[in-house]
Amino acid sequence: MEPFKLGNWHVSPKLNQLTLMPSGKIETVTPKIMALLTVLKEQGSEPANVEQLISKVWHDRIVADSSVYQAIAQLRKVLNQDAEHALYIERISGQGYRISPEITISPIIEISDKADVEVKNQNKVKPILILFGLLVITFVVVWLVMTSDSSKETQSQHFESLTLAKHLTTKTEPGSLHHAKQLYLSVLRESPNNAEALNGLCNSYRLLAIYDTMTEAERDSLCQPLLDKAFELQPDNALVIASMAQQSYEQDNIKQAKLLFKKALSITEKEASIWHWYGQLMRSQNEIESALDAHQNAFRLAPNDPIVLRGLAYAYLNNRDLDNARKYFERSIVIAPKFKNRALYELDFYSLNQERAQHYLTWSLEYNDSYLQRFPVHRLSYVIFLLSLNQIEVAEDELSKVEALETIPQHFLLYTKASIAWHKQQPEEAIKLLKQRYLLSPEKNHLVMPYLLALVHTDQGAKALELFEHHFANIIELETIQAKHLGQYLLLASLYQSTDMDVEYKQAYAKLLRFRQEQAAFPDEYELLWYELNGNQTKIYPLLMQMIANGWIPDYNDNMFTTSHYLNLINTKEQQSLWLNALQQTQQCIWQRRQCQ
Repeated sequence: MEPFKLGNWHVSPKLNQLTLMPSGKIETVTPKIMALLTVLKEQGSEPANVEQLISKVWHDRIVADSSVYQAIAQLRKVLNQDAEHALYIERISGQGYRISPEITISPIIEISDKADVEVKNQNKVKPILILFGLLVITFVVVWLVMTSDSSKETQSQHFESLTLAKHLTTKTEPGSLHHAKQLYLSVLRESPNNAEALNGLCNSYRLLAIYDTMTEAERDSLCQPLLDKAFELQPDNALVIASMAQQSYEQDNIKQAKLLFKKALSITEKEASIWHWYGQLMRSQNEIESALDAHQNAFRLAPNDPIVLRGLAYAYLNNRDLDNARKYFERSIVIAPKFKNRALYELDFYSLNQERAQHYLTWSLEYNDSYLQRFPVHRLSYVIFLLSLNQIEVAEDELSKVEALETIPQHFLLYTKASIAWHKQQPEEAIKLLKQRYLLSPEKNHLVMPYLLALVHTDQGAKALELFEHHFANIIELETIQAKHLGQYLLLASLYQSTDMDVEYKQAYAKLLRFRQEQAAFPDEYELLWYELNGNQTKIYPLLMQMIANGWIPDYNDNMFTTSHYLNLINTKEQQSLWLNALQQTQQCIWQRRQCQ
């Protein structure tokens, strides 16, 4: 195939090279990637589905669909280096892929000796061309004026429908959101090129996927063509750009999403939804401080938007500020108590108990498959939940389905693998994985605690204390204990005790004793640690049995060590067996969706 221009790229199929103009940067691709590009070029505006691409690029060899998706991703990665064009390859829902109609494709015309003759002849027709050019310019100016007037008239014509629809999308009742959807559809029937209605209709689908039963996959397939068209019509509209950025993020095209979000924010910083979505992207990249800043900006612009509030809650959660995380999550619940994934999100903000586990299983019966299909990373949360119910074989099977995916956050994957290793009584493997996880970000505090606890529970107290002193100096320096730091301070006291630091232990114990006298009693989990600190073995077993009766089960999302730790606190084999049997019966009863006694 002869060389051709694709946007700002000069493509040389025979050399498997693409040259970005005007910089001259050269990218060499594999023959398969070049074949894929030429097939998409030959398709023109017609999308090519996966089967067609396999037939034309791989010549009907047996190839998994994932190979096509991977090739598309690699090609996009090369082409999207062109900062002038945000989208080279479109995905048309249900149809396949094509080169975006916005991208110009033309042959590269090589200059020959014949051109000298042609130049001489062209001089004769210059006056005619000048006159023709003036006529074209006049026509374009008149057309633009007419189009502008027509656009204003269209917006005025649909003013009432668009403003009402926008208002209805601030509601959370499915009825209001369906009404908004119908209003946007009615506008588009009369004015199919109304960018505000196109973007608004996509937004109504997003909200229906939150507050009604629409799946995330359905939402994405409905939104993609709407946003492609809106972006084509208004490429400088900040809300449209942000919607395209969010769509790119949800398709794991992080690089493109970042570029589009930055472009949207360069146009306006006054839209809460843009900051909220940008914060989500930052969280997914483990840039937790930037994420918190973005979500705080969104909150300042929309302090009563429940979606914004949940985003802010997760940003605080990622920063290990559980008090503020719960505060804003609960604020969102007060404003909008009913939303599809509530049972799922609650597990991130509150300890798992028997009631929440039952609610989650009820949710999973209806939504888990579609949610996992759209968000593979959630399968790790599901694995953690399964471990909390002692379903180790199912957990390992679920993990095998996602551990090879490149889009899975490493820190979450390592924690999940370590949880399985600890559950299978493989402490060395668990510690190795948790240390590897900690070293992803050793200068920060948010990944250290599981590794520190693993050291504690394998009798490496001195090393654990060293980590504690490095990361939590603020806890050590507390003059008086606050409720939010109680668990950490109990841990500190036990580390002093196990490493024979008597002076420090006595000082820490005195502070704990004063705090306990003020509080009368600690929450059950902390009461157990207090009994352990005091060597009060006789009270531990009755409290552990009472905790199960009151709804407690282990929460691997919060602490993978509780079952083994609590078992070791019980001082007789008989009581250990009784407690473990009671726990496992409760876990099995929840898993089988029976009424637990």
